[in-house]
Amino acid sequence: MKYLIYILFIFCCSSLSAQNFYYSLEKPQETVPENTTEISNVNELIAGLKSGGNLYLKPGTYDLPYALIFQNNITDLKVTGADGAVITGDYKTLMWFQGTARNIKFNNLTFSAIQGPGIESYGAGLVDFSNTAEDIYFENCTFTSPNVNTNGIKFVTEGAARSKNIYILNCKFVDIGRMAIELQNHSHDGILRFDGITIKNNEFKSLGLQSQYGMAISLSGAGKNAVLSENTIIDAKDRGIEILGYMDITISNNNFTAPNMAYNPITIEKDGAGEEYTKNVVITGNTGKVQGFPPHLIEIRQVDGLVYTKNSFYADALHVSDVKNSFFTENFHSSDGGIGLYVDDGSINNTFSGSTFINTADYSSTVTFFQGATCNTLSNNSLTNEGQGGTIYSDMDGGNTKLD
Repeated sequence: MKYLIYILFIFCCSSLSAQNFYYSLEKPQETVPENTTEISNVNELIAGLKSGGNLYLKPGTYDLPYALIFQNNITDLKVTGADGAVITGDYKTLMWFQGTARNIKFNNLTFSAIQGPGIESYGAGLVDFSNTAEDIYFENCTFTSPNVNTNGIKFVTEGAARSKNIYILNCKFVDIGRMAIELQNHSHDGILRFDGITIKNNEFKSLGLQSQYGMAISLSGAGKNAVLSENTIIDAKDRGIEILGYMDITISNNNFTAPNMAYNPITIEKDGAGEEYTKNVVITGNTGKVQGFPPHLIEIRQVDGLVYTKNSFYADALHVSDVKNSFFTENFHSSDGGIGLYVDDGSINNTFSGSTFINTADYSSTVTFFQGATCNTLSNNSLTNEGQGGTIYSDMDGGNTKLD
């Protein structure tokens, strides 16, 4: 009897295990967000892209029959995609917001342009905003345009337009014909038209495939309050992060690599001739190995009161030009170029301390202060020149202090 009960027990357990195994193979049901309009074809998508729309795109390719141009103001639009939702078309711009755009959110979508090469670039974006834009979110989206001379995302805020609260988070920009992200204010009048930019935890790879411009992030023209953080940049073109004329900006914990083509990891300067120096800039915790050809410098120009700290780079020179009252502390910089720390004309009253500077090229200089760079101080740094026939330190101005 005990033996029979034992056999029945084993049989029941086996049956339950089999049932559990069977149910685990069932495909999970797709969870549609509440209060959304389900979209399953391109015509429904086009009809739903309007103020107040809350769209959920089912998996599939939405091939646009024409570029979508929104001339009227658009507010309170949310577009979420299921995994595998792709918006594509034979155009440099898939969506162009020409009117005021407010509270617009894109989540978990792929934007893909398929147009071939051979058409001159006019600097557009796959998603393009050319007027006032406020509270704009891109999250978990993917952008690609390998054969199209266009940006991933483009904002143009000039003249009477003003833009604020732009968030680009956890997105991927892979195989882009031009820049990945460009925010443009080319009015060149000193007005800070952008306010509140957060670009964080994005991946950028293989940029500028159809253009001389392949920046991962370009903030081109006056703005304020920007955070560029925890981004991964691989094979940008010309520049990784480009800043012109932004105040109150933090560039932190980004990583730069160049397995195929070198570029300048970070460049920063004022907006234009006669404009105010860039102020309240913090560059910290960034790392990278960008070596080879073409030029691949860290370019810091026309900044007042910069904090540049705890960065670690294998690159060309750290080039400091017309920078004043700034602090360069606890950095590691190994240069494969002719100069490691290159301090140029107009750089006054800066402190370089607690850092390691190494030069690996022959006949190079680890640290050079040029004529017009004066009243700067070096202290508690480690300076090394590993090349043949090089020098450790050169002060062509004669007005700097070396306490190392």
